[in-house]
Amino acid sequence: MNDQEKRAQLRKIFADPQGAIAPGITDALFARLAQDCGYKALHLSGNAIHRNFCLPDRNLLTTTQIAQRAAQIAEATEIPLIVDAGSACVETVALERAVKHYERAGAAALRFEDALVNEYGASPDDLSIASVALMTDRIKAAADARRDPALVLIARCDSRPKESLAQVQDRLAAYAAAGADALGVQLSDGEDFRRIGAGAPAPLVSMWPRNLMAAGEFIGMGFRVALLPSSVPLAAVAAARAMLLELKATGRDRDYFARQSEFAAAEKWYKELGSK
Repeated sequence: MNDQEKRAQLRKIFADPQGAIAPGITDALFARLAQDCGYKALHLSGNAIHRNFCLPDRNLLTTTQIAQRAAQIAEATEIPLIVDAGSACVETVALERAVKHYERAGAAALRFEDALVNEYGASPDDLSIASVALMTDRIKAAADARRDPALVLIARCDSRPKESLAQVQDRLAAYAAAGADALGVQLSDGEDFRRIGAGAPAPLVSMWPRNLMAAGEFIGMGFRVALLPSSVPLAAVAAARAMLLELKATGRDRDYFARQSEFAAAEKWYKELGSK
């Protein structure tokens, strides 16, 4: 599947009431694993890729670094990749450059937000939000920068800690009118999710609040893609850490693998990588 076909496939997901879960991945290995486990879309999460570089999620990676990783993932997979541009591309010219880089890398979608300063886990007091006019100008510039009109632009609203839900809804309407193909929203209340999902002016692609509801319920509210930023690398770290500690303590790793019910299938999949 080529880049244009992947972008078309993502738009088909938007039209499908069953939606999709997009696991957060950091590299081609986990991307292929998610694909082969039956997932329909992938998310190159800003938080996850920063952790992959052993960095805090503070927009420390360059567009070039992320685009290189996106290209590796796109080459290794046949499903759409959603790239997190975060709040690093505050300046319009930086966002235009990111659009061009990620489009060439094979991304199906580029996700960016209206937060100007939004470190992962920061308090609402530290949150700085772009004006509606600035954000809509950025959306228009991003749309003009893409060469393939099928490249999906996802504009995310992070203003709920500082604004009413009605203001968030007004922002989403303005972002859609400016040319955003899909929308995201940062919320913490289940009722807020229900109200946004019931009347969004464009397909919704948002982080799934897994502490509040199951993925099926989230998608049933109207959210078409449920993003799951860090569960895959967290699961991998937990498993690798357990094996490494046991190996250090006992000098053996085979006992650890023997206890894993899925090890034979995982080993077979791992050995076959690159042979197809």
